[in-house]
Amino acid sequence: MKTSEELIKKLMKNQMDYNIFIKFNSKTAIEKTSLTNLIRKAISSGYIEKTDGNLLRVTKEGRQYINKLEGKDEAPKTVKSVRINVNPKDAKLDSQIIAKAYNIKLDFNEDILKSACDINNNADFSNIEEDRIDLRDIKTITIDSESSKDLDDAFSIEKLDNCIYKVYVHISDVSHFIELDSPLDLEARKRGNSTYLIDAVYNMFPEILSNNIISLNENADRFALTLICEINNDGEILSSSVYKSIIKSYRKLSYDYAEKLIKKEESDDNWLLELIDNALNIKNILYKKRKEGRGVEFDNQDIKILLNDDGMPTEFYAEEKKESMSIIEELMLLANSQIAEKLSVYDGVIYRYHGLPDEYRFNNFNILAHNKGYDLKKNTDGSYDIKGFIDNIKGKQEENLLIPVLLRSMTPSSYSIVNKSHFGLGLDYYTYFTSPIRRYSDLLIHRIVKDTILSGKNSNSIDEKLKNICKDSIESLSLLDKTSKKAEKYIIQIKAARYMKDRLGDEYYGIISSINQKGIYVEIEGLEIEGFIEATYVGSNYRFYQDMQSVYVDKIKAYELGDRVKVLVASANVENGKIFFSL
Repeated sequence: MKTSEELIKKLMKNQMDYNIFIKFNSKTAIEKTSLTNLIRKAISSGYIEKTDGNLLRVTKEGRQYINKLEGKDEAPKTVKSVRINVNPKDAKLDSQIIAKAYNIKLDFNEDILKSACDINNNADFSNIEEDRIDLRDIKTITIDSESSKDLDDAFSIEKLDNCIYKVYVHISDVSHFIELDSPLDLEARKRGNSTYLIDAVYNMFPEILSNNIISLNENADRFALTLICEINNDGEILSSSVYKSIIKSYRKLSYDYAEKLIKKEESDDNWLLELIDNALNIKNILYKKRKEGRGVEFDNQDIKILLNDDGMPTEFYAEEKKESMSIIEELMLLANSQIAEKLSVYDGVIYRYHGLPDEYRFNNFNILAHNKGYDLKKNTDGSYDIKGFIDNIKGKQEENLLIPVLLRSMTPSSYSIVNKSHFGLGLDYYTYFTSPIRRYSDLLIHRIVKDTILSGKNSNSIDEKLKNICKDSIESLSLLDKTSKKAEKYIIQIKAARYMKDRLGDEYYGIISSINQKGIYVEIEGLEIEGFIEATYVGSNYRFYQDMQSVYVDKIKAYELGDRVKVLVASANVENGKIFFSL
């Protein structure tokens, strides 16, 4: 690291503790002196600052300096912090209040609704283009949640001779009905994606469309883009092609019912049982192949929140991932990665990028892992062998302590017009293709597929208009995606506060998820409900040591990141979702 630009760019990814930054970025005394001088120079220029907590972070001036060098007008946008106060007496309004606070559109205007109705009412599935293949005779199903009405994807799987599977992944051909730059298209672009707030859905398209002609509904002819792959028992993709198609979903299955079929707890038509068996086999094949790669695999549990008719939470519980869910997950990963690879020869495509872990948080995790007796090995390229660590710790006592901390060190994925690979999945090519009803990026990818692969174009560049839309939409789509995720996280926070409000004085076991100078955050086991313990209530002479991620009380080490502790629910503020514990 020899220049201020290199220093600022490194710190732009995340703020870091001064001492840790020096330690990990200098190997010799000369390098340490050189880096120290470089930091002092950048601080004096106003490009970075050193906080009272000994953290190095880039200033607004520093971001502007780098963006100017790269020819950008302004720094990349982030989701602004918003102050939200819900109505403590009316839980049914939580979703609406939160959506408004994050500027998520609640309704569609009359012109948009009329346009959607006209398209839905005039849809003609008997007028099939010459280049659209007819797959209606192939047994096809959808698997989704019981309440889902906007069905983006369906699949068919046939077992051929010689242990080869023919896999069809059908994705709704939304672009057939939504013209580029039409009022509906522009409205969807502004929204970026649908937002799901437990008991409310704020759609990218009006329900008259998303639940009807662009949804792959049961026993209805529908237009789709279909990826067809032939895959052998070793997970090798022998052939792969994409087509415009017309399909018919023979059955809509819920995850729960599909799971019962997998476990032989229910019986059904023979063709469906055969299809489910084929799907389970191909899921296992694809998963095994992916596990042999460099992807990082986490056994996540989904937290389910049940609400009563008044919007009040009655139950929080961890739900194990079902085999039926894994089937859909593997098929969607297959489709997204295959389409991305096919489009990689064209310039201007939108990819889904996931970078390396956040250095600052990962260093904190590394300290904790070391303290627990685990030292991460390094790969030949200098990166840490996270996959090996996860395989090593699986099933051991420390798994539930370390994996959540590792998860929090992961950087969120984002959109890019440059293919940078997907770290978490371990895939060289990845895009979003499988949810055009819910994500605008997927709709753009569908249009690019039609403009390139399906048109037989010889040029290595996509349509100039599409290319410009992709380039101009990258930042806004990433921001809208992050905004929705923040809103979805906040509604969980509010419902958690409502849940805990009725459980004051109850005791739970939890894991210390974060520590700072002001106190300790603890996440309750199995619920993912996080509460805060103020430093005053931890003990006298509270001292936080950043480099060790530990708290000392009266000069004695008391707690560290990842410790399992017993907490009592002290208070819960429903208006802002804050929960406080005591030890």
